[in-house]
Order: sequence, then structure tokens, then C-alpha cells
Amino acid sequence: MEPWLRPEDAADTGDSTEHHLLDLFKSLEQAFYWLSEHLRATPEEALWWEPAPGVPSIGVRIQHIIRSSERLATYAFARNPDFEALAAEAQHDWTPPPEPPQKDELLADLQALHEGIRRRLQLLSPDALYRQRHVGRRRIPVRRSTILHHIAEHAAYHAGQLILILRLWQAHHTSHSDA
Repeated sequence: MEPWLRPEDAADTGDSTEHHLLDLFKSLEQAFYWLSEHLRATPEEALWWEPAPGVPSIGVRIQHIIRSSERLATYAFARNPDFEALAAEAQHDWTPPPEPPQKDELLADLQALHEGIRRRLQLLSPDALYRQRHVGRRRIPVRRSTILHHIAEHAAYHAGQLILILRLWQAHHTSHSDA
């Protein structure tokens, strides 16, 4: 069953912060579910295939999701993030690695990322969810909850792209093997 359809684990306390946290957990879980399910379905030879010049592969896309989510989680949770270093890291998100990791490595990295965010989120006090944090070199003030929602939205956005690229690879692979 997809995460968003699972029954709630907690009793209905009427606490809107608790409901917000539960929704946030489900949003993150759903996005990582889509990514993991479709990455598992991706043949190893399709992982680094580029459907057209300038269109990043599934593998590069997954690496971007991992790196950007780690940065956003750092903005959300770290006491004193190094804003310049985090911004500099973003410049390399879309660069294919010299030695591409295997699918199992990417799956393990996705799982570790998801678990790390979940653990840190579980440790937050309810009022900490709405505290202002700063994002990027310009240190834009943003609520922690907004940053965490953006991690889920961003991952879901790229999950859709991953699904499309996988389908394109399957169509391309099928049409070339039939010829």
C-alpha cells in the first residue's frame, strides 16, 4: 500500500502540529517510495542512459535528489550550516560522476537519506517545526516545515521525471531490439 493511503498510527489528539508532522512524514515517505520503487525497476544499463543531449540520466537525477535533499536537510536541522560550502556543492549536482555508482549503492544512499531525515524529524519538539531557518547564500528566512515539505515536493517532482525517462528507455530499447 502506498504510504499516503496507510492508516494513521497516532490517536487523533486534535493537535494540528501533530497532524502536520504526520502529513510531513507521509509526504516524505511517499516521495522516497516512488523513487525507490522505480529505481529498483530500472535496469542497470538504463541507469546512466541519457535520452537526449542535455537531458540527465536517471542516475544523475537520483544523485541530484540525494545531494539537494541533504543540503536542504542541513538547512533545516544544522545549528550553523556553512552557507557558502552548501551553495558551492550545488554547482556539482548535475555532473555525472567519473565512476558511476551501481543501482544498489544509489538505493542504499536514498534509504539512508530518508531514514536520516525521519530520525531528525522525530527528534524535533513540536514548536521547532515552525521556527525560522535560513536557506542559501542569501540566507533567506524560511520555516523549517516549509524546507521539509520542499524536500518531499522536490523528490516527487524528480520521481515523475525518473518514471518518464525509464519509460523512454524501455520504448527506445524495445524499438531498437525489434529492428
